[in-house]
Amino acid sequence: MNHPAASCHARARAEPQRGAALLIALVFLVILTLLGLAAMRTSGLEERMAGNLRDRSIAFQAAEAALRYAEQDIRLSGRVRGLSGFDRECTAGLCYNGLNQPFPVEVWRDADKLKRAVEYGSIDAAGRERLPTVAKQPRYLIEGFIKQQPGAGPTYFYRITARATGRNPNTVVHLQEVFVP
Repeated sequence: MNHPAASCHARARAEPQRGAALLIALVFLVILTLLGLAAMRTSGLEERMAGNLRDRSIAFQAAEAALRYAEQDIRLSGRVRGLSGFDRECTAGLCYNGLNQPFPVEVWRDADKLKRAVEYGSIDAAGRERLPTVAKQPRYLIEGFIKQQPGAGPTYFYRITARATGRNPNTVVHLQEVFVP
C-alpha cells in the first residue's frame, strides 16, 4: 500500500537531483563554449600563418625571378662587358667598389644605391611581363669583381643582389648569388 509520507519523501529526494543535473549541464556548456572559442582562435592564427607563408613564398619566387633576369642581363643584353659601366654609385644598377672588394655595407642598406637598382623587366627592348602577384616589381643590383690569374686573362664575376616583395609590401626577401658567365 502506498503511504502518503513515503511518496512525499521520494519527491523531496528527486527535486535536488534535477537541480544538480541542470548545474552539471550548464558547466559542460561553458566548457564546450570555451573549447569552441579556443579552436576558433587557433584556427584564425593558423590561417594568418599560412597567409604569411604564402606571401613570403611569393616574395621569394619574385626574388628568384629577378636573379634569373639579372643573369640574362649579364649574359645576353650586351650592357655588361667586363667592368665597363660599373662605378661606386651603382649607376644603372652596376656597382663596383674598386680593388675587388665588396661594399663594406650591404648595397641594399644604402638608399641612394637602392634607387639605382634595375627593375625586373626594364632591360629587354620588348619588355617583360610584369609579375602580377607582388606589391612592387623586384629590383636587383650587380656588383662586379675581377680576378687576375697569372698567365691568363682576367676572370670577371658578379654578385647579384635581388630584392622582392610579396603581396604585402612589408614582406621583403633579399637573395644573393655569385654569377660567373
